[in-house]
Amino acid sequence: MPNQIFAFNTASLPPGGPGKLSVLVGTAAELRPLFPGLPPGAESAALAAFVTDPRSGSPVLLISGPSWQAVSSAIDTIVSPTDRSSDVRRDVLTTERWSAPNAPLVFSDTNIALSQLGVKTAEFSGRRLRTSFNIAVPADFYANAYGEAKVLLDAAYTDNVMPGSHIDIYVNDNIASTVPITTTSGGILRHLPIRVTMRHFKPGLNSVAVEAILMTKDDAVCAPGSTAGATPRFALFDTSELQIPDFARVGQRPNLAAMAGTAYPYGRATEPTPLFIDRIDADTLSAAATLLGQMAITAGHPIAVETVASANTIGDRDAIFIGSISQMPATALSQTNIATASQASWRPVPDAQAGVVDTGTAFEEWNSKVSGGVLRNRVTAFREWLSRNFDISRSSLQFIPGAEQIFTPANADTLLVAQGSSPAGAGAWTVVAAPSAKDLRDGLEVLTARLNWPQMSGHITTYSSKTGKIETVPVTRFDFVPSTPWSIANYRLIAANWLSTNILSYAFLLVVFVLLIGITTSSMLRKLGRSK
Repeated sequence: MPNQIFAFNTASLPPGGPGKLSVLVGTAAELRPLFPGLPPGAESAALAAFVTDPRSGSPVLLISGPSWQAVSSAIDTIVSPTDRSSDVRRDVLTTERWSAPNAPLVFSDTNIALSQLGVKTAEFSGRRLRTSFNIAVPADFYANAYGEAKVLLDAAYTDNVMPGSHIDIYVNDNIASTVPITTTSGGILRHLPIRVTMRHFKPGLNSVAVEAILMTKDDAVCAPGSTAGATPRFALFDTSELQIPDFARVGQRPNLAAMAGTAYPYGRATEPTPLFIDRIDADTLSAAATLLGQMAITAGHPIAVETVASANTIGDRDAIFIGSISQMPATALSQTNIATASQASWRPVPDAQAGVVDTGTAFEEWNSKVSGGVLRNRVTAFREWLSRNFDISRSSLQFIPGAEQIFTPANADTLLVAQGSSPAGAGAWTVVAAPSAKDLRDGLEVLTARLNWPQMSGHITTYSSKTGKIETVPVTRFDFVPSTPWSIANYRLIAANWLSTNILSYAFLLVVFVLLIGITTSSMLRKLGRSK
């Protein structure tokens, strides 16, 4: 189930209610004062069963035994049916609890009919038709700069549909392609190929939407008292297909989008993941359980963890650090490029009433800002135009990616998730921190919500409870992590995506290649052919 929130309590049994499940975990001796109706079998053997609370009549999940080893065995009886070996590949991401059917996981060149994705043939008589479906790609997806998928569209429209109507394709709420309707005599589209850029795809779950914007003369007139016609003007057929080409597959570190999509790399671990928790209190434990619960949903199985007391005992394994920023190990902050000074400076902004602003002073300040920033605004607008029309940014106009900048969280931020490499570069370290344990708990309850969790990406993600915004810091430099057996075809795709991202490197290599061809040709012509 999505949107799971965990809360720890040791004083009393929490009150029940719709959408709530009380879980009692402990030895029989510890639980008997809290739950007098404890079954006798809990004192002699491991027990995992639903029992009824005699005080409220609500069901309670009881996990108990004579010792904590027995409690661990009882937990294993619940977890084992859902566990999955790391070498067993998933075919789908489970989404049927909130969006049926389950999203198929695509690993290579694949054609999927929309009927298999839950789309049904629809005849439509209105102005705007939108239908969506889910598709998933693995955590090592690396085709965000050059790849193109195709929607092979089967549709029909009547002669009432006017030119200016169009069919749009959206990927994760970003428009990826549009097809205008230019004819006035109607038409039937049979597997019309619509190219869809894959720059908006991300590891894990992806939502693809087909939207038809239809205009007719009747809509333009819209006479008072008239009703909408019932005659269909557009039809979308479930024989349409989505074609995903072969794409480069290589893991990247850091990559919070892969962690949000499939819990990478922790979902593939064969050994328990080291988990550093700064203190054992209700807020921190609740936050850690909420985070691990969401990661289990995306991974498709529970993630085994082992608690550690010091970062020095982790080595170069994948690890998770969670707690308040003041208690976070300095090594973990350094590896994720978080300023260590933030341990003392990161404090939440107190709520304060706005003071009285002098109109004349404010006008002069704004006048100086605007007049001095005209050139800067024009440069910014030009950069945005280049990025929007040609996908050219400052990061792409460099020979090699630059170093990551040290990040200092703003006082308005209340939660931070950052990922970096371990000291020797063999593992991924993820830091989840907040100014206080309460901020940590409240922030993770918001961030792990189904609609917010996919927004986590890049190298750092922050959340502010003051503004409700989730902001990300893109990755400047990352390391490749091999995830598939070596092959020339895959390395060619990796090189194509990397060169498409770093266009100056591509231009330089192209010039060098042309010069080598010229030198080689000139050398051959001197030695071959008839001499003077």
